[in-house]
Amino acid sequence: MRTAMSRALAVAAFGCLVAFVVAISGCTKISPVSTSPNRAPETTLTVRGNPIAGGARQVLLQWIGSDEDGSVDHYLVRLDTLEWREVTCTESVFLFPGRTKRPSLIDEEETHSFAVKAVDDRGEEDPTPAVVWFTPRNDLPETEIVDAPASVTGPMVFIEWIGTDPDGVIAAYDYRLFARWDDEWVQVVPDPDVAESITVGPEVTTVMFGPIAGLHKFEVWATDNEGGVDPTPAECTFTCNPELAGAVLSVSTSFIGTHRFRGPVWPANYDIPVDIFREHLTFNWTADASAYGGEVIGYRHAFDDTSSWPMWSLEDRTFEITPEPGQHSLYVHVLDNANVMTRARFFIDVSEVGLCQYILLVDDYDHWEHNPAWGTDADRDAFYDSLLYRCERPVIEWNPEEHMAGGTPQPPDVPTLAAASTVIWYADSALAVLGEVFDDPLCHRYSPLAGYVRTGGNLLLCGSKLLATITGEPYPMVFTAEDTTRAAVFVRDYLRISRADNSGEAADPSAPWSYGYCMHGAVPTPAGEALGFEPVYVDTGDCDVEPGKWFLYCDPPLPGYYHCGLNVEKLVSFQGTSLEIYATDSFLNPYYEGETSVVLYLSGDNHGNVCYVGFPLYYLKTFQVKAFFDELLPLLGEAPVATGIEE
Repeated sequence: MRTAMSRALAVAAFGCLVAFVVAISGCTKISPVSTSPNRAPETTLTVRGNPIAGGARQVLLQWIGSDEDGSVDHYLVRLDTLEWREVTCTESVFLFPGRTKRPSLIDEEETHSFAVKAVDDRGEEDPTPAVVWFTPRNDLPETEIVDAPASVTGPMVFIEWIGTDPDGVIAAYDYRLFARWDDEWVQVVPDPDVAESITVGPEVTTVMFGPIAGLHKFEVWATDNEGGVDPTPAECTFTCNPELAGAVLSVSTSFIGTHRFRGPVWPANYDIPVDIFREHLTFNWTADASAYGGEVIGYRHAFDDTSSWPMWSLEDRTFEITPEPGQHSLYVHVLDNANVMTRARFFIDVSEVGLCQYILLVDDYDHWEHNPAWGTDADRDAFYDSLLYRCERPVIEWNPEEHMAGGTPQPPDVPTLAAASTVIWYADSALAVLGEVFDDPLCHRYSPLAGYVRTGGNLLLCGSKLLATITGEPYPMVFTAEDTTRAAVFVRDYLRISRADNSGEAADPSAPWSYGYCMHGAVPTPAGEALGFEPVYVDTGDCDVEPGKWFLYCDPPLPGYYHCGLNVEKLVSFQGTSLEIYATDSFLNPYYEGETSVVLYLSGDNHGNVCYVGFPLYYLKTFQVKAFFDELLPLLGEAPVATGIEE
């Protein structure tokens, strides 16, 4: 409902309409003589609104008239329900107070109408005046804290925020700080007897407090150029511990990631050793005390032996070592000009890389076996045993459900991997634990599979939608040189894959020809043929006597799905560093026909070799998979012995 004040302003603004007269473009007062019926003129109207300073909204109205059999003489205009007024201008400006309402409350806001109609040289008016409705609404600003202290931090606190306004600009910020005293929030900045908040200009988006101690709450809110105030201030809560004072120390490592420390006590998880392979490690560190106006005056470090420390030095910022097997600790200290020290620790447990004791078969199938028709865990055990039977090295099987921690099946640990010459890991289920290899709850950020390959271990990965399991991301996927996450780096640098899609992601159940589970088999590419590989196909069996391992060939669940295959990944080598050795032989979905589904990376150096198969091997014909293994295993350093398995 319009207030009396706003109506008065509107009337005043309408009164200004004539005062803001602009010369009419093309308007004349010619009165030609005509015996034909006169045609009424037509009118077109546009409105433009822009926020301006002073707590008001500027609305620019522009109109134009046309007359087919004469000319426009003047216009009649009306604001809301006021009287029609005669004008000769073609635009005017109205000023209205901005209403600070949310868009969701638009029905409750003040609205205005403006109508205009042209009058021709014979005095006939446009029977359909042009009308526009507009709301002088001011959308309120939003405030967000982008850099806040940790839940427990040191005595010096740095906070940064940003403000946004959808229809204007930020004019000011207000902030205040509370302390928790006797179970109540008490304002401490500014003094509540002086002001409710500290007001700063829009260019100020940071503040620093300290030294302070105890539980605190910070609030900040923006005000826009029309006087609208963010009704939900941004806030953060933190506890200041004077013992956590000191510079922020950042330590970058090879293979273990970048870690940040502050204060004399490192987080408790750094007292738990991270298992790693024996490989060359580099550590680089730097510290920053500028957030609280401090200055770094020196660093020092020690490896294992802390009985004596070197002198503080600004040059002491790097350390390299290839540690011997066993547990080791690297300690890094930094000192600021207030004589406050930040300490960091890296606690590692190094496993010797033997890579010669056995072939490790990781049975990462759905151990709940919710649908035995797809093949049980025992069926897969027998299948892989037949492929690896009588290999020169023994085969050790790792069942994740037999290695539980906190009620969760566990992937093989570093000591187990370190003794394996080749790891064959199959994961034919979405419940695979492969993804946990890349999920580090302690934030140590060491990738065991990457370390295994770096130190010479050979790896074969195969199964259903493995890249989704590894990365936790949906298909399609792209991996670039800029990726830094552990999972993406593993796919790019160790599996040597740059792009991937999966046929099971975009199936249309109503269109069998687009069915995503389309793989029929895979045939070797020219590179695969050169290495001696042969085609592999889905095991259909004899449907009249005994169905094969992929029963959908004999018992299609829906009409038109006869001869459905499996889901298959479409792969692209990263910068051509891996061999694309198999291409999909599919039908029903031409998008995957002839596309790469198996890649092989032969390192040629001290790194291990890696083969990635983008489909589950179990459902293929056993004798064909056996032939595939007979060619692949020697490339991975293994020497299989023929088992005489028939089709």
